[in-house]
Amino acid sequence: MWLLYLLVPALFCRAGGSIPIPQKLFGEVTSPLFPKPYPNSFETTTVITVPTGYRVKLIFQHFDLEPSEGCFYDYVKISADKKNLGRFCGQLGSPLGNPPGKKEFMSQGNKMLLTFHTDFSNEENGTIMFYKGFLAYYQAVGE
Repeated sequence: MWLLYLLVPALFCRAGGSIPIPQKLFGEVTSPLFPKPYPNSFETTTVITVPTGYRVKLIFQHFDLEPSEGCFYDYVKISADKKNLGRFCGQLGSPLGNPPGKKEFMSQGNKMLLTFHTDFSNEENGTIMFYKGFLAYYQAVGE
């Protein structure tokens, strides 16, 4: 039981960290605990790498993050080839925030980075909200 007290804060209450994904031709990336609500005060970067000679294509299937103007509080930031491809928050199909919709994100090289950031709370007008996070699929695409 004491081990649980050490592991839970280390896994879910850290700021910073990087999660490399082994090279595969396709896969999925999710927010922590998806489809359950994601933790507060969390940031991690997932590095998607496909074999050399391929590009990464990413599409969000589910997207449910706290909306805010400029996606300041909770967000997913996508970058590839040393370029920012966007910063997203809100819900798919909603005008609030900046959800990615069904847009396809494509790298020029064989890597893409997804940074997931959450602030200290998920509150709206004094009511605690439970946002589920995201589910995205990626695949290697021949150049």
